[in-house]
Amino acid sequence: MRSSLSKGLFWAAVSVFAWGTLFPVGRLLIGEGRIDPASLGMFRFGIAGAVMLAAGAAVKGVRAMLPPARRDWVELALLGFVGAGLMSLFLFAAQRTIPSINASMLDALSPLLIFLLTVAAGKRFTLFQSAGFLAGFAGCLLVLKVLDGGGFHIDSLAPGDLLILCGALCWALYTIFARGAVVRLGGYRVTVWSMLFGALLLGGIRLGFAGAVLPSEWGGWGLVVYTALVPSALAFLGWNQAQKSISLGLLALTAYAIPLASALFALLLLGETLTLWQLAGAVIVTGAVLTDPEAAAFCRARCRIGKTQQVES
Repeated sequence: MRSSLSKGLFWAAVSVFAWGTLFPVGRLLIGEGRIDPASLGMFRFGIAGAVMLAAGAAVKGVRAMLPPARRDWVELALLGFVGAGLMSLFLFAAQRTIPSINASMLDALSPLLIFLLTVAAGKRFTLFQSAGFLAGFAGCLLVLKVLDGGGFHIDSLAPGDLLILCGALCWALYTIFARGAVVRLGGYRVTVWSMLFGALLLGGIRLGFAGAVLPSEWGGWGLVVYTALVPSALAFLGWNQAQKSISLGLLALTAYAIPLASALFALLLLGETLTLWQLAGAVIVTGAVLTDPEAAAFCRARCRIGKTQQVES
């Protein structure tokens, strides 16, 4: 049990830090008009899915990478359309008008939406866990500079904010409905086909609209390839692998750390500042994760191991 939890938390951490780089890189590409949202999403998931499919086929064989039943193909197509295609389109379209840290609100809203959707489906949470979700969301607002000592700083929802909300809903639905497929087919296979079907949808959208823009220099293409390999292939793989080892509630809580990772990368890449209020938000986010019974049990076990080792030494 402890080994499985450690593995799940490891993969969740990989996913968090990989995804945290997506928002500042996306802002560099979309905000400067170097590529359009549909094209970036298409290349992002198309390259990532193709690389992972080729690697998986080389190691496990082609048959091992193919879903075994027609029902699986339909399920993976729907998951890819929602969790990769539409989510990516909403995110990158929003980054035309909003800064990278604000765009990472997608990952602040997703855990809360997952919580609300699972409650609506009949899953029970303790009052302590519910408080943890709300505290984590408040911490994210501090990290994103939406909330500080002077109050709230969003007077009304801008079009970009609404697109981020739509993207967060897509990701919440993907996380909930992908769980069965991950258990049945494996995280790697679900990741590959989710990306490829998402790229297929975005390719169709790109063909249907005029005004597609592609990078005109190698630096832009390098960033496109980076979005495919790190905050796509590695991030999706980490997320789906984590689903096999930890509860959906704990996995959703770890996503609260993505805006913090994004803020740190935005500080390095874009020169955006990190305030004391944002640091306070980071502390709250960390505390919110510990309201999950699995996370709390894991920390208690680690503390006991540490004390035992100190006594023995």
